[in-house]
Amino acid sequence: MKRMFIDANILLDALLNRVPHDPTGAQALLEAGQLRKVALLTSPLAISVVLYHYQKKDAWKKGVGLARARGVLADLLACLTVVPMDERHFALSAASSFGDLEDGAQYFAVAATGPLDAVVSRDPDYDGHIGTKRISAAQAMRQI
Repeated sequence: MKRMFIDANILLDALLNRVPHDPTGAQALLEAGQLRKVALLTSPLAISVVLYHYQKKDAWKKGVGLARARGVLADLLACLTVVPMDERHFALSAASSFGDLEDGAQYFAVAATGPLDAVVSRDPDYDGHIGTKRISAAQAMRQI
């Protein structure tokens, strides 16, 4: 089974139907993860970014908004494996060529779990800093 790191921007594309990004590839990728056709790995930081978007207003931290955020979180956890992160991943990022240290720490945390077939992201900050190829959600679906 292929193992792919899925970044927050792809998760948000799938969940928020973000324009101008076509969400269909991202949505299909999450569905493939839920069906266990691919192992989708992500970081706690990526999950935090998603939750921030669902709870950035105080009103969204209670009632219907809170229920929606809980549902989104449960749905994501059914599709993904969230890998642990600790200070060594940030130290590796700080010592690396990554300009975006957050992306570096996430990559090193996920890569520590074993070989990756791809990094699924629209973020070019990964390019030139990782041994794994960065691909789009649509490209990931073609690989599956």
